[in-house]
Amino acid sequence: MSHPAGALLRHRKDVEFVEADVEIGFSLVDMAESESSAGNRLLAARVLQDADGVFQDIERRLERAGPRERGPFVPLVEELRRVMDRAKVEILREG
Repeated sequence: MSHPAGALLRHRKDVEFVEADVEIGFSLVDMAESESSAGNRLLAARVLQDADGVFQDIERRLERAGPRERGPFVPLVEELRRVMDRAKVEILREG
């Protein structure tokens, strides 16, 4: 069965965007934790909101991806969710 060339390109782009978004998500959590440690809890909370937006983008892109493309990202995305949830709890507890 043939696939339109545009569909294959879109899947490849989605995979590359997911790779970048996962890295950005972890970086945003690091930034939020750093800001929280510096006493900037309001900024830390805003940065975590940005991380939530990135996470939603990841989920949307993975929904469009096929199982083969999605599979390698499952552990990374689960870890990002755990790290984000832990950071939220810590920042809210401190605030």
